[in-house]
Amino acid sequence: MYFGGLTFMPFTLKLSVAPAVALTSAQAALEGPEAGAIHAAVRKGDLLIGSQADGVLGVKIGSKNRTALAVIRGIFKSILVDSLLRCNDVSMNFSGLALRNHLSTIPQLKTFIFHHYLSLLKSNMPALLGSLAAFGNPVGLIRGFGDGVTDFVSEPVKGFKRSVKELDPTYVMDGVARGTGSLARHTVGGIVDSASLLTETFSKNMAVLTLDRKYAQRRDRFKAMPGTNTTFVGGVESGMGKFLRGVAEGVIGVVRAPMRGAEKRGVEGFAKGVGKGLLGLVVKPVIGISDAATDVMVGVKGSLEAGNNSQRGRSSVNNQSQIRPRRAFYGRDRRLRPYVFVDAISAAIMMRTKLAGENYLSHVDMGGRVAILSVRRFLLLGDDGETQLLIKLKNIKRVTLRQIDSNGIEWGVLIFLKTSRKNGNQVEVITSEDIEIAKELESKIKQGAALCGAE
Repeated sequence: MYFGGLTFMPFTLKLSVAPAVALTSAQAALEGPEAGAIHAAVRKGDLLIGSQADGVLGVKIGSKNRTALAVIRGIFKSILVDSLLRCNDVSMNFSGLALRNHLSTIPQLKTFIFHHYLSLLKSNMPALLGSLAAFGNPVGLIRGFGDGVTDFVSEPVKGFKRSVKELDPTYVMDGVARGTGSLARHTVGGIVDSASLLTETFSKNMAVLTLDRKYAQRRDRFKAMPGTNTTFVGGVESGMGKFLRGVAEGVIGVVRAPMRGAEKRGVEGFAKGVGKGLLGLVVKPVIGISDAATDVMVGVKGSLEAGNNSQRGRSSVNNQSQIRPRRAFYGRDRRLRPYVFVDAISAAIMMRTKLAGENYLSHVDMGGRVAILSVRRFLLLGDDGETQLLIKLKNIKRVTLRQIDSNGIEWGVLIFLKTSRKNGNQVEVITSEDIEIAKELESKIKQGAALCGAE
Protein backbone atom coordinates (compact mmCIF):
# COMPACT_ATOMS: atom_id res chain seq x y z
CA MET A 1 0.00 0.00 0.00
CA TYR A 2 1.34 3.41 -0.99
CA PHE A 3 0.84 6.63 1.04
CA GLY A 4 1.63 9.98 -0.52
CA GLY A 5 1.27 11.55 2.91
CA LEU A 6 0.11 10.30 6.31
CA THR A 7 0.32 12.54 9.38
CA PHE A 8 -0.44 11.93 13.07
CA MET A 9 -0.58 15.18 15.01
CA PRO A 10 1.24 15.55 18.34
CA PHE A 11 -0.91 15.53 21.46
CA THR A 12 -0.73 15.73 25.24
CA LEU A 13 -2.54 13.19 27.40
CA LYS A 14 -3.59 14.32 30.87
CA LEU A 15 -4.65 11.55 33.23
CA SER A 16 -5.88 11.23 36.79
CA VAL A 17 -7.07 7.94 38.31
CA ALA A 18 -9.11 8.04 41.52
CA PRO A 19 -8.71 5.30 44.12
CA ALA A 20 -11.01 2.31 43.81
CA VAL A 21 -13.66 2.19 46.53
CA ALA A 22 -15.79 -0.63 47.85
CA LEU A 23 -19.25 -0.76 46.28
CA THR A 24 -22.25 -0.50 48.55
CA SER A 25 -25.00 -3.08 48.12
CA ALA A 26 -27.10 -0.50 46.26
CA GLN A 27 -24.24 0.42 43.92
CA ALA A 28 -23.48 -3.25 43.28
CA ALA A 29 -27.13 -3.89 42.43
CA LEU A 30 -27.16 -0.90 40.07
CA GLU A 31 -23.93 -1.88 38.33
CA GLY A 32 -25.06 -5.48 37.90
CA PRO A 33 -23.35 -8.72 38.97
CA GLU A 34 -20.79 -8.71 36.15
CA ALA A 35 -19.59 -5.14 36.70
CA GLY A 36 -19.62 -5.66 40.47
CA ALA A 37 -17.46 -8.78 40.12
CA ILE A 38 -14.96 -6.90 37.95
CA HIS A 39 -14.84 -4.06 40.47
CA ALA A 40 -14.21 -6.50 43.32
CA ALA A 41 -11.46 -8.27 41.32
CA VAL A 42 -9.67 -4.95 40.70
CA ARG A 43 -9.86 -4.07 44.40
CA LYS A 44 -8.36 -7.47 45.26
CA GLY A 45 -5.59 -7.01 42.71
CA ASP A 46 -6.62 -10.03 40.61
CA LEU A 47 -5.27 -8.67 37.33
CA LEU A 48 -4.18 -10.78 34.35
CA ILE A 49 -1.46 -9.42 32.09
CA GLY A 50 -0.25 -10.58 28.70
CA SER A 51 -0.79 -14.20 27.73
CA GLN A 52 -2.93 -14.91 30.81
CA ALA A 53 -5.57 -12.43 29.66
CA ASP A 54 -7.64 -12.44 26.49
CA GLY A 55 -5.99 -9.15 25.52
CA VAL A 56 -3.32 -6.95 27.03
CA LEU A 57 -5.04 -6.71 30.43
CA GLY A 58 -7.80 -8.67 32.14
CA VAL A 59 -9.20 -9.61 35.55
CA LYS A 60 -9.67 -12.91 37.33
CA ILE A 61 -13.29 -13.17 38.50
CA GLY A 62 -14.42 -15.02 41.61
CA SER A 63 -11.05 -16.05 43.06
CA LYS A 64 -10.92 -16.75 46.80
CA ASN A 65 -8.02 -16.88 49.22
CA ARG A 66 -8.55 -20.17 51.05
CA THR A 67 -5.21 -20.54 52.86
CA ALA A 68 -3.23 -18.24 55.15
CA LEU A 69 -0.50 -17.88 52.53
CA ALA A 70 -3.09 -16.99 49.88
CA VAL A 71 -4.57 -14.36 52.20
CA ILE A 72 -1.16 -12.76 52.77
CA ARG A 73 -0.38 -12.87 49.06
CA GLY A 74 -3.80 -11.35 48.26
CA ILE A 75 -3.24 -8.51 50.74
CA PHE A 76 0.06 -7.45 49.20
CA LYS A 77 -1.31 -7.92 45.68
CA SER A 78 -4.23 -5.61 46.47
CA ILE A 79 -1.88 -3.01 47.96
CA LEU A 80 0.47 -3.16 44.97
CA VAL A 81 -2.27 -2.87 42.34
CA ASP A 82 -3.96 0.02 44.15
CA SER A 83 -0.64 1.86 44.43
CA LEU A 84 0.11 1.44 40.74
CA LEU A 85 -3.36 2.45 39.57
CA ARG A 86 -3.76 5.71 41.49
CA CYS A 87 -2.16 8.75 39.90
CA ASN A 88 -2.84 12.46 39.99
CA ASP A 89 -2.60 14.94 37.10
CA VAL A 90 -0.22 13.01 34.84
CA SER A 91 0.83 14.93 31.74
CA MET A 92 2.28 12.76 28.94
CA ASN A 93 3.49 14.29 25.68
CA PHE A 94 3.38 12.35 22.42
CA SER A 95 5.13 13.74 19.36
CA GLY A 96 3.58 13.52 15.93
CA LEU A 97 4.40 11.13 13.11
CA ALA A 98 4.64 12.02 9.42
CA LEU A 99 5.07 9.56 6.55
CA ARG A 100 5.79 10.80 3.04
CA ASN A 101 5.83 8.63 -0.07
CA HIS A 102 5.59 5.55 2.12
CA LEU A 103 5.17 2.07 0.72
CA SER A 104 4.29 -0.81 3.08
CA THR A 105 1.69 -3.43 3.91
CA ILE A 106 -1.03 -2.88 6.49
CA PRO A 107 0.63 -5.17 9.10
CA GLN A 108 3.96 -3.35 8.60
CA LEU A 109 2.27 0.01 9.03
CA LYS A 110 0.49 -1.12 12.23
CA THR A 111 3.76 -2.44 13.63
CA PHE A 112 5.60 0.79 12.81
CA ILE A 113 2.94 3.01 14.42
CA PHE A 114 2.68 0.71 17.45
CA HIS A 115 6.43 0.82 18.12
CA HIS A 116 6.50 4.59 17.59
CA TYR A 117 3.92 5.25 20.32
CA LEU A 118 5.29 2.48 22.52
CA SER A 119 8.68 4.19 22.55
CA LEU A 120 7.01 7.51 23.40
CA LEU A 121 5.06 5.84 26.22
CA LYS A 122 8.32 4.47 27.63
CA SER A 123 9.84 7.94 27.53
CA ASN A 124 6.83 9.21 29.53
CA MET A 125 7.17 6.55 32.22
CA PRO A 126 9.20 8.81 34.60
CA ALA A 127 6.34 11.35 34.52
CA LEU A 128 3.79 8.58 35.09
CA LEU A 129 5.67 7.00 37.99
CA GLY A 130 6.41 10.42 39.48
CA SER A 131 2.70 11.24 39.53
CA LEU A 132 1.65 8.12 41.45
CA ALA A 133 -0.15 8.91 44.69
CA ALA A 134 1.80 6.13 46.40
CA PHE A 135 4.96 8.24 46.00
CA GLY A 136 3.26 11.49 46.98
CA ASN A 137 3.11 12.84 43.40
CA PRO A 138 6.65 14.32 43.37
CA VAL A 139 6.17 15.54 39.80
CA GLY A 140 3.22 17.66 40.93
CA LEU A 141 5.28 18.95 43.85
CA ILE A 142 8.13 19.99 41.55
CA ARG A 143 5.69 21.54 39.05
CA GLY A 144 4.01 23.57 41.79
CA PHE A 145 7.34 24.73 43.21
CA GLY A 146 8.41 25.77 39.71
CA ASP A 147 5.22 27.82 39.30
CA GLY A 148 5.92 29.49 42.64
CA VAL A 149 9.49 30.38 41.67
CA THR A 150 8.26 31.76 38.34
CA ASP A 151 5.75 34.02 40.11
CA PHE A 152 8.42 35.00 42.66
CA VAL A 153 10.55 36.39 39.82
CA SER A 154 7.93 37.62 37.35
CA GLU A 155 5.52 39.42 39.69
CA PRO A 156 8.12 41.92 41.03
CA VAL A 157 9.27 42.56 37.44
CA LYS A 158 5.69 43.28 36.38
CA GLY A 159 5.28 45.57 39.39
CA PHE A 160 8.52 47.41 38.58
CA LYS A 161 7.48 48.00 34.96
CA ARG A 162 4.14 49.36 36.07
CA SER A 163 5.76 51.53 38.72
CA VAL A 164 8.01 53.09 36.08
CA LYS A 165 5.03 53.64 33.81
CA GLU A 166 2.72 55.03 36.50
CA LEU A 167 5.50 56.69 38.56
CA ASP A 168 4.12 54.92 41.63
CA PRO A 169 6.54 52.76 43.73
CA THR A 170 3.70 50.91 45.48
CA TYR A 171 3.34 48.60 42.46
CA VAL A 172 6.84 47.24 43.11
CA MET A 173 5.97 46.40 46.71
CA ASP A 174 2.70 44.85 45.60
CA GLY A 175 4.52 42.68 43.04
CA VAL A 176 7.06 41.52 45.63
CA ALA A 177 4.24 40.63 48.02
CA ARG A 178 2.35 38.69 45.32
CA GLY A 179 5.45 36.83 44.19
CA THR A 180 6.48 35.92 47.73
CA GLY A 181 2.95 34.83 48.60
CA SER A 182 2.74 32.67 45.48
CA LEU A 183 6.03 30.97 46.28
CA ALA A 184 4.93 30.29 49.84
CA ARG A 185 1.53 28.95 48.73
CA HIS A 186 2.94 26.67 46.06
CA THR A 187 5.70 25.39 48.35
CA VAL A 188 3.56 24.76 51.43
CA GLY A 189 0.58 23.59 49.36
CA GLY A 190 2.73 21.17 47.36
CA ILE A 191 4.33 19.71 50.48
CA VAL A 192 1.04 19.17 52.32
CA ASP A 193 -0.57 17.79 49.16
CA SER A 194 2.21 15.22 48.73
CA ALA A 195 2.11 14.37 52.43
CA SER A 196 -1.69 13.93 52.32
CA LEU A 197 -1.37 11.54 49.37
CA LEU A 198 1.18 9.50 51.31
CA THR A 199 -0.96 9.32 54.45
CA GLU A 200 -4.05 8.50 52.37
CA THR A 201 -2.17 5.66 50.68
CA PHE A 202 -1.00 4.43 54.07
CA SER A 203 -4.57 4.49 55.43
CA LYS A 204 -5.98 2.64 52.45
CA ASN A 205 -3.32 -0.06 52.64
CA MET A 206 -3.80 -0.45 56.39
CA ALA A 207 -7.55 -0.84 55.79
CA VAL A 208 -6.74 -3.84 53.60
CA LEU A 209 -4.75 -5.36 56.46
CA THR A 210 -7.82 -5.34 58.74
CA LEU A 211 -9.39 -8.13 56.60
CA ASP A 212 -12.74 -6.44 57.30
CA ARG A 213 -14.59 -5.85 54.02
CA LYS A 214 -17.58 -4.10 55.63
CA TYR A 215 -15.25 -1.73 57.47
CA ALA A 216 -13.61 -0.85 54.14
CA GLN A 217 -17.05 -0.20 52.64
CA ARG A 218 -18.07 2.08 55.51
CA ARG A 219 -14.79 3.95 55.31
CA ASP A 220 -15.00 4.43 51.54
CA ARG A 221 -18.64 5.48 51.79
CA PHE A 222 -17.81 8.10 54.44
CA LYS A 223 -14.87 9.46 52.43
CA ALA A 224 -17.12 9.78 49.34
CA MET A 225 -19.55 12.05 51.21
CA PRO A 226 -19.15 15.80 50.67
CA GLY A 227 -16.97 16.98 53.53
CA THR A 228 -16.22 20.22 55.30
CA ASN A 229 -12.46 19.82 55.30
CA THR A 230 -11.81 22.45 52.60
CA THR A 231 -10.41 24.78 55.28
CA PHE A 232 -7.96 24.23 58.11
CA VAL A 233 -10.67 24.41 60.77
CA GLY A 234 -12.88 22.03 58.79
CA GLY A 235 -9.94 19.68 58.32
CA VAL A 236 -9.26 19.59 62.07
CA GLU A 237 -12.94 18.91 62.82
CA SER A 238 -13.19 16.17 60.20
CA GLY A 239 -9.86 14.68 61.27
CA MET A 240 -10.89 14.51 64.91
CA GLY A 241 -14.11 12.78 63.92
CA LYS A 242 -12.26 10.18 61.85
CA PHE A 243 -9.79 9.54 64.67
CA LEU A 244 -12.61 8.90 67.15
CA ARG A 245 -14.40 6.78 64.56
CA GLY A 246 -11.27 4.67 64.08
CA VAL A 247 -10.96 4.05 67.81
CA ALA A 248 -14.67 3.19 68.06
CA GLU A 249 -14.46 0.81 65.07
CA GLY A 250 -11.54 -0.99 66.68
CA VAL A 251 -13.29 -1.43 70.03
CA ILE A 252 -16.62 -2.49 68.48
CA GLY A 253 -14.85 -4.94 66.16
CA VAL A 254 -13.43 -6.87 69.12
CA VAL A 255 -17.00 -7.79 70.09
CA ARG A 256 -18.68 -7.88 66.69
CA ALA A 257 -16.14 -9.96 64.71
CA PRO A 258 -16.22 -13.04 67.03
CA MET A 259 -20.04 -12.96 67.11
CA ARG A 260 -20.29 -12.87 63.32
CA GLY A 261 -17.70 -15.60 63.00
CA ALA A 262 -19.55 -17.83 65.46
CA GLU A 263 -22.84 -17.32 63.57
CA LYS A 264 -21.27 -18.41 60.29
CA ARG A 265 -18.79 -21.18 61.25
CA GLY A 266 -19.24 -21.97 64.91
CA VAL A 267 -16.13 -22.40 67.07
CA GLU A 268 -13.74 -22.04 64.14
CA GLY A 269 -15.42 -18.82 63.04
CA PHE A 270 -15.37 -17.52 66.61
CA ALA A 271 -11.61 -18.09 66.85
CA LYS A 272 -11.01 -16.35 63.53
CA GLY A 273 -13.27 -13.52 64.63
CA VAL A 274 -11.25 -13.02 67.81
CA GLY A 275 -8.08 -12.73 65.73
CA LYS A 276 -9.70 -10.34 63.27
CA GLY A 277 -11.12 -8.26 66.13
CA LEU A 278 -7.77 -7.96 67.91
CA LEU A 279 -6.10 -7.05 64.62
CA GLY A 280 -8.69 -4.32 64.06
CA LEU A 281 -8.24 -3.06 67.62
CA VAL A 282 -4.62 -2.27 66.78
CA VAL A 283 -4.91 -1.23 63.13
CA LYS A 284 -8.16 0.78 62.98
CA PRO A 285 -7.09 3.50 65.48
CA VAL A 286 -3.86 3.86 63.46
CA ILE A 287 -5.99 4.33 60.34
CA GLY A 288 -8.02 6.95 62.23
CA ILE A 289 -4.83 8.86 63.09
CA SER A 290 -3.66 8.69 59.47
CA ASP A 291 -7.06 9.82 58.15
CA ALA A 292 -7.04 12.69 60.63
CA ALA A 293 -3.59 13.80 59.42
CA THR A 294 -4.80 13.58 55.81
CA ASP A 295 -7.84 15.77 56.50
CA VAL A 296 -5.80 18.38 58.36
CA MET A 297 -3.33 18.64 55.46
CA VAL A 298 -6.14 18.79 52.91
CA GLY A 299 -7.65 21.57 55.03
CA VAL A 300 -4.36 23.48 55.01
CA LYS A 301 -4.20 23.20 51.23
CA GLY A 302 -7.83 24.29 50.93
CA SER A 303 -7.20 27.35 53.08
CA LEU A 304 -4.22 28.33 50.93
CA GLU A 305 -6.22 27.92 47.73
CA ALA A 306 -9.15 29.86 49.21
CA GLY A 307 -6.82 32.74 50.05
CA ASN A 308 -5.35 32.67 46.57
CA ASN A 309 -8.78 32.63 44.92
CA SER A 310 -10.10 35.43 47.13
CA GLN A 311 -7.14 37.59 46.10
CA ARG A 312 -8.01 36.95 42.46
CA GLY A 313 -11.69 37.70 43.06
CA ARG A 314 -13.17 34.26 42.50
CA SER A 315 -14.65 31.59 44.72
CA SER A 316 -12.68 28.65 46.03
CA VAL A 317 -13.09 25.42 44.14
CA ASN A 318 -11.78 22.06 45.22
CA ASN A 319 -9.95 20.78 42.14
CA GLN A 320 -10.29 17.21 43.36
CA SER A 321 -14.09 17.32 43.33
CA GLN A 322 -16.04 15.76 40.55
CA ILE A 323 -16.81 18.30 37.81
CA ARG A 324 -20.20 16.84 36.96
CA PRO A 325 -22.34 14.03 38.41
CA ARG A 326 -22.28 10.62 36.81
CA ARG A 327 -24.36 10.11 33.67
CA ALA A 328 -27.85 8.65 34.16
CA PHE A 329 -28.79 5.40 32.40
CA TYR A 330 -32.47 4.97 31.64
CA GLY A 331 -34.88 2.08 32.03
CA ARG A 332 -34.49 -1.58 32.81
CA ASP A 333 -31.98 -2.04 29.96
CA ARG A 334 -30.04 1.09 31.06
CA ARG A 335 -30.26 2.93 27.75
CA LEU A 336 -27.65 5.56 26.94
CA ARG A 337 -28.94 9.04 26.05
CA PRO A 338 -27.31 12.47 25.63
CA TYR A 339 -26.06 13.81 28.95
CA VAL A 340 -28.70 15.73 30.93
CA PHE A 341 -27.41 17.41 34.07
CA VAL A 342 -30.69 17.38 36.04
CA ASP A 343 -31.22 13.69 35.26
CA ALA A 344 -27.71 12.94 36.50
CA ILE A 345 -28.43 14.86 39.72
CA SER A 346 -31.72 12.98 40.19
CA ALA A 347 -30.05 9.61 39.62
CA ALA A 348 -27.40 10.52 42.20
CA ILE A 349 -30.08 11.56 44.71
CA MET A 350 -31.96 8.31 44.04
CA MET A 351 -28.91 6.31 45.17
CA ARG A 352 -29.34 7.88 48.65
CA THR A 353 -33.03 7.01 48.98
CA LYS A 354 -35.13 3.87 49.31
CA LEU A 355 -34.83 3.45 45.53
CA ALA A 356 -31.08 2.82 45.81
CA GLY A 357 -29.96 -0.03 43.59
CA GLU A 358 -32.89 0.27 41.18
CA ASN A 359 -32.58 1.51 37.60
CA TYR A 360 -33.43 5.17 37.02
CA LEU A 361 -36.38 6.01 34.78
CA SER A 362 -37.31 9.72 35.10
CA HIS A 363 -38.02 12.56 37.51
CA VAL A 364 -40.17 15.67 37.88
CA ASP A 365 -38.96 18.83 39.62
CA MET A 366 -41.93 20.18 41.58
CA GLY A 367 -40.25 23.21 43.05
CA GLY A 368 -39.51 22.34 46.66
CA ARG A 369 -40.38 18.70 46.09
CA VAL A 370 -39.03 16.19 43.60
CA ALA A 371 -40.65 13.05 42.21
CA ILE A 372 -38.31 10.24 41.13
CA LEU A 373 -39.32 7.13 39.24
CA SER A 374 -37.30 3.94 39.04
CA VAL A 375 -38.36 1.01 36.88
CA ARG A 376 -40.16 -0.45 39.90
CA ARG A 377 -41.35 2.32 42.21
CA PHE A 378 -42.45 5.96 42.46
CA LEU A 379 -40.92 8.17 45.17
CA LEU A 380 -41.92 11.68 46.27
CA LEU A 381 -39.36 13.60 48.34
CA GLY A 382 -40.26 16.67 50.40
CA ASP A 383 -38.41 19.93 50.93
CA ASP A 384 -36.29 18.38 53.67
CA GLY A 385 -35.48 15.26 51.63
CA GLU A 386 -37.86 13.09 53.63
CA THR A 387 -39.96 10.45 51.88
CA GLN A 388 -43.55 11.66 51.49
CA LEU A 389 -44.87 8.91 49.24
CA LEU A 390 -43.54 5.57 47.98
CA ILE A 391 -45.64 3.42 45.62
CA LYS A 392 -44.93 0.33 43.58
CA LEU A 393 -45.66 1.03 39.92
CA LYS A 394 -47.26 -2.39 39.45
CA ASN A 395 -49.83 -1.46 42.12
CA ILE A 396 -51.06 1.58 40.16
CA LYS A 397 -54.44 1.05 38.53
CA ARG A 398 -54.86 4.41 36.81
CA VAL A 399 -53.74 8.05 37.06
CA THR A 400 -55.89 11.12 36.44
CA LEU A 401 -55.46 14.90 36.67
CA ARG A 402 -58.18 16.97 38.33
CA GLN A 403 -58.77 20.49 39.53
CA ILE A 404 -58.81 20.44 43.33
CA ASP A 405 -60.70 23.65 44.27
CA SER A 406 -63.26 25.82 42.53
CA ASN A 407 -60.84 28.72 41.97
CA GLY A 408 -58.54 26.56 39.86
CA ILE A 409 -55.50 27.45 41.97
CA GLU A 410 -54.42 23.87 42.68
CA TRP A 411 -54.32 20.75 40.58
CA GLY A 412 -54.18 17.22 41.86
CA VAL A 413 -52.68 14.09 40.35
CA LEU A 414 -54.86 11.23 41.60
CA ILE A 415 -53.19 7.81 41.78
CA PHE A 416 -55.72 4.97 42.06
CA LEU A 417 -54.23 1.78 43.49
CA LYS A 418 -55.12 -1.84 42.82
CA THR A 419 -54.82 -2.76 46.49
CA SER A 420 -55.09 -0.58 49.58
CA ARG A 421 -51.94 0.63 51.31
CA LYS A 422 -51.10 -0.15 54.93
CA ASN A 423 -52.74 3.13 56.00
CA GLY A 424 -55.97 2.08 54.24
CA ASN A 425 -55.68 4.56 51.36
CA GLN A 426 -56.61 3.33 47.92
CA VAL A 427 -56.16 6.74 46.29
CA GLU A 428 -53.16 9.04 46.73
CA VAL A 429 -53.29 12.71 45.72
CA ILE A 430 -50.27 14.84 44.79
CA THR A 431 -51.10 18.55 44.52
CA SER A 432 -49.41 21.28 42.51
CA GLU A 433 -50.23 24.91 41.79
CA ASP A 434 -48.62 24.67 38.35
CA ILE A 435 -50.75 22.80 35.83
CA GLU A 436 -47.75 22.11 33.56
CA ILE A 437 -45.90 20.38 36.42
CA ALA A 438 -49.05 18.41 37.25
CA LYS A 439 -49.43 17.31 33.62
CA GLU A 440 -45.78 16.27 33.43
CA LEU A 441 -46.08 14.30 36.67
CA GLU A 442 -49.23 12.56 35.42
CA SER A 443 -47.52 11.64 32.16
CA LYS A 444 -44.37 10.30 33.85
CA ILE A 445 -46.32 8.15 36.31
CA LYS A 446 -48.49 6.76 33.51
CA GLN A 447 -45.38 5.97 31.49
CA GLY A 448 -43.73 4.19 34.42
CA ALA A 449 -46.88 2.19 35.25
CA ALA A 450 -47.29 1.19 31.61
CA LEU A 451 -43.68 0.02 31.34
CA CYS A 452 -43.99 -1.94 34.57
CA GLY A 453 -47.28 -3.49 33.45
CA ALA A 454 -45.85 -4.45 30.07
CA GLU A 455 -43.13 -6.44 31.78
